[in-house]
Amino acid sequence: MAIQLTPTRIKGSHYLLIPKDLAQLLEINDQSVLVLSIGESPKGQRLIYEIKERSLNEQKQK
Repeated sequence: MAIQLTPTRIKGSHYLLIPKDLAQLLEINDQSVLVLSIGESPKGQRLIYEIKERSLNEQKQK
């Protein structure tokens, strides 16, 4: 599955916003941590996100 996102600029930084329906489908919430890897493909760079849950230690620090 592929979707096309347009970066959103906030104070000089660019962000990729996750559409609400997709976040619900993937069960991404305030406790989720997304790990970004950058890889190569024949068409250029590929951004690969892995969804993880925060550990108990990380939750306590907040």
